[in-house]
Amino acid sequence: MGRVPRFWFPLALLGFAQIGMVVTQLLARRSPAEGHFATMFSLPMSQENARAADGIGRPRYSAQWLTQDDFYAPGAGLPEGPVWLVALDVVLLGAALWYALSLRRAGRAVHTGRFVLGTVAALLAVPLLDLVGSWQFRLGDGLRGPLLATLGLLALAACERSRLVLLTAAAFALVAVVLSADAAGVLVSAAILFAAAFTAVLRRRPDTAADTP
Repeated sequence: MGRVPRFWFPLALLGFAQIGMVVTQLLARRSPAEGHFATMFSLPMSQENARAADGIGRPRYSAQWLTQDDFYAPGAGLPEGPVWLVALDVVLLGAALWYALSLRRAGRAVHTGRFVLGTVAALLAVPLLDLVGSWQFRLGDGLRGPLLATLGLLALAACERSRLVLLTAAAFALVAVVLSADAAGVLVSAAILFAAAFTAVLRRRPDTAADTP
């Protein structure tokens, strides 16, 4: 018998957060415009356009349509900037609560003060690092989020001493940062996180392995 590594949860949670970002993108792409009828009217063409049309220059008219029927206009692209920050803070908070509950369930003492201070420090570090990336390194909105997520995965790999998480962080950075930071890159990197979480669930550590918070 063995235990399932706890890091499967933050990996899966980050994957679900990215799926939520893509869903938000799809919802933002189409915004309804109201209306129930169409109106047609004619406008005289300019003399130059008229000559080009018939070679004579007689006034001609072109039909113009103004419609108020329901239609959808394209919205914003992939959510960036603040949406990435919110998603990463949600993942951090969820992972902190998960580790606290898991350690208590395992009968290990949790220093509440240190745990809370560490969680708050991590939550504050996300917007701070985002500002540093924006002001100091001039990184784009769509790039800073995946980079911060990669840093979080590297920190998780160091805490867990897990080569699986380290390889996951490398694959995540390759797809989401180097190759593509758009919706396709987010979906592929989310699939990498889900695969790593599923692999962690299937692989059980020995009971004698030291638990890490």
